[in-house]
Amino acid sequence: MRKTYLTGGLALTLSLAAASAVVAQGPLSVESSSVAELMANAKAKAVLEKHLPGISEHPSYNMFKGMTLVQLKPMSGGQITDDTLKAIKAELSAL
Repeated sequence: MRKTYLTGGLALTLSLAAASAVVAQGPLSVESSSVAELMANAKAKAVLEKHLPGISEHPSYNMFKGMTLVQLKPMSGGQITDDTLKAIKAELSAL
């Protein structure tokens, strides 16, 4: 369903999907998917927990969950390495 609202001369169009509709999502990636998006997928979450044990329980999780793993790498204190990213990327592409 599509609804258009006029607010102060600005037309605002909202597309509303039925609650049961599945939203298409691009492939999961270390470059473009946020940590939260990865964690929302059970298989991707298992991949992250395998390579970064305890990531979902990290005290700063709420602060970094909107970032990609590539963005998080420089702030990880060496926990996320190029090799870690490559391994996660390979497993995500196989999902």
